Amino acid sequence: MDSPDDRKLLLLGPLALWTISTIFFNLNMFNGVVPSFKFLIFGLLSVYFTWILVRFLVFRVRRRFQGIPNTRKRILTLIALMFPGTVVAVGCRVIALKYWVYKNTSLTDADIDVLFMTGLSFFNFTIIYSLYESHYFFQQWNIVNRQKEELARANLEMQLDSLKNQVKPHFLFNSLNALQALVKTQQTQTAMKFITDLSQVYRYLLQSNEQTLISLQKELDFMHAYFSLLKTRFSKGLYLEVKVNPQWQNYQLPPMTLQLLVENAVKHNKVSSQNPLTIRIESVEDAYIQVSNNLQRKNNDSLPTTKKGLVSISAKYELLQLSPIDLYEDSENYVVRIPLIKPQE
Repeated sequence: MDSPDDRKLLLLGPLALWTISTIFFNLNMFNGVVPSFKFLIFGLLSVYFTWILVRFLVFRVRRRFQGIPNTRKRILTLIALMFPGTVVAVGCRVIALKYWVYKNTSLTDADIDVLFMTGLSFFNFTIIYSLYESHYFFQQWNIVNRQKEELARANLEMQLDSLKNQVKPHFLFNSLNALQALVKTQQTQTAMKFITDLSQVYRYLLQSNEQTLISLQKELDFMHAYFSLLKTRFSKGLYLEVKVNPQWQNYQLPPMTLQLLVENAVKHNKVSSQNPLTIRIESVEDAYIQVSNNLQRKNNDSLPTTKKGLVSISAKYELLQLSPIDLYEDSENYVVRIPLIKPQE
């Protein structure tokens, strides 16, 4: 109600306040000396005049002290203005009583109870102040909360974009290193196939990475294309097994989750034809996808549980306020379980 869009309140509020005041203070005290219609009109006009006066003061003060941080200043200023405002309201009531309501009756100036009208004005001021101020406060509170939510959402999107932008050059760097190795060994045909696969994978990577979530089926398609690049490099030293129940294919997960886990496995384990690395991607109960590999760590691998890919995946799940990922290992296997997200209908 920062702008004067309070027509319903302005129309019905004074009528309700007059009804409450009449019942509570027993204002019909003249016992037939003053015609009922005149007393009714006087009461309604008095309350409407007080309402408009208070409303004017409220909006003037609000323009000077805006928002929740200035609530205390706003309330104190309104309380201070209540005293001169009451003088104006009571003065107008006295004039109306003396020159219109009491005219042609036996009532005199001595029958005008200024003290009672002062208390009634204070009561009216307090009610009107409270209505406008409480409405304004909760309106501002909702705005602040909405702004916080929008800021949090924007911050989330920025952090997710930051994670995505970290992954893109990292993936390209590794791919170019593999291509360089093929060129050095003069494997021309293999290098040409690698370039074709790389262009297809990177095109898909750029498209899918713009999304917050992607279907498991699309992620698996991408995973197969990415693995073909790894297979070109490691040949008989690397194998992939995929066993996913079709019922989970439409469920979702953050893009490049599987690629990062596979990359993490290759990075931290020995991969050779003598010691082949087998990576398994399979669905398990309760809508989880499990990525595991046989454990054969590199001798210089000193960070078994702080992989960059795993940290990136965990950060994405945390930022999206999703269930955390699970990981465990024994002497033979390293296992990561990723919760799948049910698609919105």
